[in-house]
Amino acid sequence: MNNGTSEADDEFVKCVEFFHNATLSWLQNTDITIACGRWNDGAIAELMPQGQGYLMPARYEDRFAGVRELRLNNAPHHLHIDFGRVSHILYTVTPSICLGFKPSFEARLMTKDPQGRQSNQWIISFMLNKPYEQEKLCSGKIQKYFELARQQAMQRPDLVKFHIDSSIFTSALGLELLEFLRIHTGIAAGDWPDIIRALSPASASPAGRQHPITEPLCVPLLKQALLLRDASLVIYRDRTLIEFKTDKLGGLYHYAEDNYDSWQIGAFDDHHCHLKLDAVERVLFSAERVPCQGNGINYTIWFLTADTSGNPHRSDGYFSIVLNRPYSGNEPRLEVIEPLLSLYREFQHVGWVTAEPRFLEILQSEPPQRQSLP
Repeated sequence: MNNGTSEADDEFVKCVEFFHNATLSWLQNTDITIACGRWNDGAIAELMPQGQGYLMPARYEDRFAGVRELRLNNAPHHLHIDFGRVSHILYTVTPSICLGFKPSFEARLMTKDPQGRQSNQWIISFMLNKPYEQEKLCSGKIQKYFELARQQAMQRPDLVKFHIDSSIFTSALGLELLEFLRIHTGIAAGDWPDIIRALSPASASPAGRQHPITEPLCVPLLKQALLLRDASLVIYRDRTLIEFKTDKLGGLYHYAEDNYDSWQIGAFDDHHCHLKLDAVERVLFSAERVPCQGNGINYTIWFLTADTSGNPHRSDGYFSIVLNRPYSGNEPRLEVIEPLLSLYREFQHVGWVTAEPRFLEILQSEPPQRQSLP
């Protein structure tokens, strides 16, 4: 205890003060945009402070002690920010729709989840305006961006992280940025991991991870489904159907970078996709008669979400694993169908796994011939 306050209280005050001062440093820049919200959530509000932004002093106590009000001298619009809910600042270089999918240069105030751990959500993002001149990096703006990132990382390496989207690494702009950062960091022959480590050591350190990996519930079943013979991973959306042959995907991979977990189906150096597996809330085994199987049975494992996923056939159908050729002529290919039935038997007692009535009938009897279907 220290003057009636705990060490946790003291650290809270220090963190809030750091985020407060870091925000003031960004507000001194005359050429930035403050973005509130995320496209993933459907809307973004943007403030253009033009060097006229400032923060009001603390007005509240206890659980709202981190709340500050961001005001603009030249406008009545303002913004309330709770620095007490910020876990860290993420300096990120990532493709942006606003820049024609060229990399944007942002500093995001990342939030804590309900358990107080770092999350992948952010409150606001400070973005450089017009970081390019005739398709080339605007070196003056970029240099200020990285200088600010390094200064703040030196002050609080535990509260500042750095991330560059991997899609940028081998692009023309990425190679230009790499050369710029080699000069900026003084690492003449450095590659991306060396550069990121120099900018923010905590970003490249395993110790920087603040929470254990929570494996999505569907992962054990999905791993086995991807091993099924003569099957496809299908992602169906309005006017778009994507199909990956599972025997060419090479399984399921997990990548962890800083506090981001990415689940990738397919090897990195070949065709693959990234899916938000923690959005899957239940799995449904289906046996449905369809024209594409010559009016035979289509054996499908559906990975379903709690809300709509954009699939016009099944609104909550995020993706599925489908048997491609369950028949040879009119005869069922038991060597293909039986492993799928066995997969259901293995997981049938799990609360989030269900099956449609026709599937259960086939499970109790045997896979029917194509010509014998009613």
